[in-house]
Amino acid sequence: MLMPSILSVSLLTIMAPTAISPALAAIREAFPQISATQAKLVLTLPTLIMMPLGLYSARLTARIDKKKLLLVGMTLFLVFGVAGGFVNDFRLLLLMRVLFGIGLGIMTPLSTSLIFDFAPDPGRRSKLLGIQGASNQLGGLVFMSLSGVLANISWRYSFLCYAFVIVSIVLTTFFLPSIPPLQPKESAAGSGKQRLDKKLFILAFFAMMIFACYFVINTDLALFMDVEGIGDAEECGYALSLMRIPAILAGVMLAWIMRKLKDWTMSFASVIMAAGYLIIAASHSYGILMVGCLIVGLGGGFALPPISLFLPRIVTPRQRTLGVAIIMSVAQLGQFISPLYTDLFVNSADPESSRMRFVVSAITTIVIGLMILAFARTLPKKPIAEN
Repeated sequence: MLMPSILSVSLLTIMAPTAISPALAAIREAFPQISATQAKLVLTLPTLIMMPLGLYSARLTARIDKKKLLLVGMTLFLVFGVAGGFVNDFRLLLLMRVLFGIGLGIMTPLSTSLIFDFAPDPGRRSKLLGIQGASNQLGGLVFMSLSGVLANISWRYSFLCYAFVIVSIVLTTFFLPSIPPLQPKESAAGSGKQRLDKKLFILAFFAMMIFACYFVINTDLALFMDVEGIGDAEECGYALSLMRIPAILAGVMLAWIMRKLKDWTMSFASVIMAAGYLIIAASHSYGILMVGCLIVGLGGGFALPPISLFLPRIVTPRQRTLGVAIIMSVAQLGQFISPLYTDLFVNSADPESSRMRFVVSAITTIVIGLMILAFARTLPKKPIAEN
């Protein structure tokens, strides 16, 4: 039950900010004084909070048991995630999302670093990270679909999706072993002699941009379908959930794909994701839009997990928890900048602005995929050992 306990946390971390995206149009209608960009803060604000909290969470593991820290994060996730559906003021809703982001920021780097802790073999680690990516998408499949159904009744009910964390709390409590912090002398020796490679921050930037592009479908699909008259919140929820099916398959196949394509995996994934976005941009019916969503999901399933697999080629084993925290925290920042990034290239007054956001995402995804390929050629072929 150890790996199911860890993977149950993965079900929550990536999907968490986006779980209520099918309700975004309804939330904007419930608070008519806010703009579309302000409404998107409900999705993006937690990701902004996650960045500093993720880094702080990694440093706390030098003093606090990882299991206890994870349970604290999940408790905050539960309380303030569900509480968002009980507020009547938009500013108070944003406050709930900030506090929710604190819990999520604690959980996210731990969900990946635990795999490095319990799977030292590189082959098994690649397989588990692929399964973790599939678990992330499975969470999206379940919660997006459920959220869309609930949002069709009331936008408030969509926040009840976050109550699933109770299952993870139970599994973590009973099946995850305690992971005590390193002894002070050992930790100090490791941190004093070894500095983080600057390439780690370049990798974090790539992760941020990949997440920014992938997140566009979550922030803009509900509004796009509403403007174009393609569907309602429930149909948006189905589209966002069903796109996780090919993403789940991609996660399961990831280890095999990486053995075949190696460092070309990210470029391959970026082409698939870009193709999906271009289909969505050209769609005028729900059927065509669904095809685009499925292809975006497939590309995302191949693109997101491999980012962490570059980490052992950049940092030493002792630095990996902090390295994971940096990559995941900066990557989650990509979700916050996603609508701001597309705003740089799109005029909101343009009737075609909602379509152009997907085109911008497609072009950016391909560029980042090629840059990651060039970056990978600068890294050593084998993982770095301790000095």
